[in-house]
Parts: sequence; structure tokens; C-alpha cells
Amino acid sequence: MLAIVFLSLVLSEPQIATATGVSQAETFAAAADAHLKLATTSAERPLDEFHNAHTKFDAAFLVDGATVYLCRALGVADLALRTATFTDEQERLSWEETRRDDLDRLRDDAAQTGRANCRYGATGKPRVVLLAADDPPALAADDLAADPPLSTPLAAPPAAVHRVLTVPSRRQVHRARAHTAMGAVFTGAGIGMLGILAGVLQLERQRAGEIRGIIDVAKAEHRGYTPAEERRYFDLRDDLLRGRDAAIGVGVAGLVSLGTGVALLATRKKTRSRTYALQPYGGPQGAGAVLRLRF
Repeated sequence: MLAIVFLSLVLSEPQIATATGVSQAETFAAAADAHLKLATTSAERPLDEFHNAHTKFDAAFLVDGATVYLCRALGVADLALRTATFTDEQERLSWEETRRDDLDRLRDDAAQTGRANCRYGATGKPRVVLLAADDPPALAADDLAADPPLSTPLAAPPAAVHRVLTVPSRRQVHRARAHTAMGAVFTGAGIGMLGILAGVLQLERQRAGEIRGIIDVAKAEHRGYTPAEERRYFDLRDDLLRGRDAAIGVGVAGLVSLGTGVALLATRKKTRSRTYALQPYGGPQGAGAVLRLRF
């Protein structure tokens, strides 16, 4: 997928690098900066500009291999998640997936190359700086252009902070979605079967009324049943018995399915509000991330 995106970008971008001596990665990064500026100033739909900026930074990383571009792509994803208005939950989940993918690639790059980046040390372990809520804000996203490795790794956060920073894995997210989907399926099936039950009961009432009509006509005329009436009577009686059995089965199945679906929906895991904010920073003296905790 990344190769397809990269190829389309190469074919669509003007060949500025050849004419000006600017590298293709820098060309992509400059275009990304332009989209990012639009996203934070005058864009009618900022998410589209955030997407374009992230794609350009990602392409710059693929061309050059410098993690500074991937760090800036990650910064775009963080900014989009913090500031953009999403049309639905699926759109937000897509950006969260993009952010996790950026983090995974930064971790893998650090572990494979032994080169530190804005989020991970040379061994692939997270680099985090803890600040109180009232401390000054982190450096601007433009300072991510510098990505030198730190001489000494930052201390790992304590166990309590690890619990705060826990992010659901893809398997956990998919399991939660499946849990909710199964609850919705069982609930819908239960409601549908109860609707079928209502239809069966209505049909049973019609059959019972027709049987009563045959009996009332024969009594009013002081006669026995005609052969046609007798056949109709027994047919309706058999249909009533079969309908009764079907109504019992559908009703029980509908109640079980509805109860199961409601239980699944009631026990699904709900997303908790964030109690922290993680912001990348970088500069000539080093790079890392700032974790703001809300007490």
C-alpha cells in the first residue's frame, strides 16, 4: 500500500528537485508544510489538508529514509487528533490507526538501525519526558526538523505512568469492535424474531376467527357442517396447532437473542477520556516527547 501511495506521489509531483537542486524529500516536506499551514489557518475541511500533509511527510521519509520526516508525519497525526472535528467515530479511528502505524515504524527503525529518533531511543525503547500540567508547553512542531540522537537515554517512566500510557493493541480494538458488532447482531435478530412472532399471532387470530365463523354459521342455520366446511375446519385447526408451535419457538428464540444482544452491548468496553497529552519536540540540543498528566 505504501509503495502505491509513494508511486502516485512521484508521478504527480513536479520535478522541482532537478531544476533547483533541492532534494525530492525536501520538495515533499515543503509541500507538506504548505498543506499543514492551510489545515491550521484557512482550510474549509482541515482534515483533508492534514491528510495531504501526512502523506507528503510520509513520502519524504520513504524517499530519504530520515526519520525526521516520519516524526513530522506523526506530529501531523497528533495535531489532527487534538484539533480536528471528525464527522464520525470511524474517521477518528482511522487517524488513530495512522498514528499507531507511525509509532510502530519509528520503533522498528530505531530497533533495526540503532538510531534514535523523536520517540524512541537507539534500543527501540520509548523516550518520554514528564512535565506537570502547569509547565511550559513543548516546542513547536517546526522544531522537529532536528533529529540528533541523545547522548544519554531518558529515564523510563514509572509503573503508574505505564498504566496511563497503555494504548489498546489492534487485536484488542478489533475484539472490542467484534464484541459490539455481535451485540448489535443478536439484538437486531431478537427484535426481528419478535416482529415475526407478532405476525404469527395475528395470523393465528385470523384463523381462530374463521373457525368461529364456520361454527356460528352452522349453529345459526341449525345444521351440520357441509363437506367443504368440514375440510376447511380441519385445515384451519391443523394450521392453528402448527402456528402455536412456531409462535412458541420464535418467541423463545427472540427473547434469548434479544437478551444476549443487550447483555453484550451493556458489557462492551467504553472508551475512557484521555488524562494525558503526548507531544513530540525537537531541537539542536536533542529530541523527545513531552507527556502532560492531568491530576
